[in-house]
Amino acid sequence: MKLSAFTGTRALFKLFLRRDRFWLPLWIVLPAILGLFVAATFSAMADQGMYSVLNEFDKDPLVSAILGPVMSFDLAGAMVWRGASQMALVLAIGSLLTVIRHTRTDEETGRSELIRAYEVGPYASMTAALSLTIAGNLVSGVLIALSVIALGGEVAGSFVFGATMSASGCFFAGIGSLGVQLRENSGSAKGIGLAVAGLGIIMMILNNAGGGDTVLKWISPMAWQRVTRPFAGNYGWSLMYFTAMAAVPIVISYVLSTRRDLGAGVLPSRPGPSEADPHFSSTFALAWKLHKKGFFGWMICILLYIIVFSAFSPGLAQSGGISGWLSSLGGTDWTEQAGLGYVFISITIYLASLAVAVYAMSSVLLIKSEENEGRAELLVDKQISRTGWMCSHLIVTALCSAGLLLAMGIAGGLTYGLVSSDLSNGFWNIFLMNVSKIPPVWILLGVTALLYGLWPRVTSLSWVAWLAFILLELGWEAQIVDWSLLQISPFSYVHYTIDIAHLPLFPLVCLVCISVLLTGIGLLGFRNRDILTPI
Repeated sequence: MKLSAFTGTRALFKLFLRRDRFWLPLWIVLPAILGLFVAATFSAMADQGMYSVLNEFDKDPLVSAILGPVMSFDLAGAMVWRGASQMALVLAIGSLLTVIRHTRTDEETGRSELIRAYEVGPYASMTAALSLTIAGNLVSGVLIALSVIALGGEVAGSFVFGATMSASGCFFAGIGSLGVQLRENSGSAKGIGLAVAGLGIIMMILNNAGGGDTVLKWISPMAWQRVTRPFAGNYGWSLMYFTAMAAVPIVISYVLSTRRDLGAGVLPSRPGPSEADPHFSSTFALAWKLHKKGFFGWMICILLYIIVFSAFSPGLAQSGGISGWLSSLGGTDWTEQAGLGYVFISITIYLASLAVAVYAMSSVLLIKSEENEGRAELLVDKQISRTGWMCSHLIVTALCSAGLLLAMGIAGGLTYGLVSSDLSNGFWNIFLMNVSKIPPVWILLGVTALLYGLWPRVTSLSWVAWLAFILLELGWEAQIVDWSLLQISPFSYVHYTIDIAHLPLFPLVCLVCISVLLTGIGLLGFRNRDILTPI
């Protein structure tokens, strides 16, 4: 590589920094805030001492299977044990979106072509985007370390923890840049990054279920804190391994960037048929064609997830007792009502429904991507109504998100029923658990559609709503948020602590009606606003 290939990197770095002056600080600071939130949660629970609380969790087979064994029985150790995966996920999403926005999205909108008209090297944009993202991860790691030190954590362990989180984010920055080189649109690049993040979460849970010390901890960035072991050995030498892991996709990205044209991807798009299929004659057919590849990718991942944990759950429930905190969560005896055999799988399905909500929201954002790329303007200029075009995408998204949950219910119910030798009861209980999650998922679909229809430039605020629901859940589990406040979240009405046999149907009907109302307002807004066009 010649130095001339990086000409303009500094100027582009400043430009990207200015463009991200609001988004960048958000995902940099959020992991430290999550850590402080976890610390406040455990401080509120530790009436009998932090050691006793963490020891009780460590002996709980269900909690340990999800979060893994506790490594350090103090407040700093609680932050690592409970908060590391969430911090890593925030940094992963922030890194992916930042890199893709300043590379592939700029190529789609024509900004990169405009920038290349000046004296700019071919590696300048990617280098500036990666530099900005890596710098953001390093700053976030320092903030995490300082927040732990402020709460009494030792300096060495705090910086090992912060560096581990930074390395995780840098790895996903490389994955984002690699996805940009492979595919020719930002949606596909984001899909690759989110697929890797989802796979990392699954491997993290499998590693935790296997005792927290399997080979998977070296592969999944969400489990790297179990390699460095902050406050429980401080194996800082393993950070060199993480650095090498993060550098691999970055190096590959630089190599591949020279083998593609601007706006294209290394993997060429499959050419369409010379003549359209007779059924390909409506906006619904077009919407399905655009959504089906992502849908089947999510379907494969979600089925693998539910089958593994449905097979694992019956045996886990017989491995020991449940902690007093978990069994009396929210002042209820839900574990006795649900039966120990369904406790773990109900929590697993609840977490999966949050992931399906991510699919629904990202599918709505695909509509925005179509508009940004100018394809919406071409369609609505013909004999196609605005509301018909947007409505077709929303209906396909609603059906696909419901289809994911239905498929989870069928696969999970069959697996759980066969393993537990109780197919009749096991199948229907698991199936209904999944079906009941459809209305809250549709609520987030409606929120995203509302924002897109009325204010397309702030559509990403729907992610703030999703994150707020998760924070409410964490606060309620720590018993610092009352159930009445948790009911702001639509997922509270299908909570894992509610016995599926006694689940009230009226709130679910109300959620469906609210989602239809939100979607309808979004459709009206889209019909009456201007179509965004690429610059």
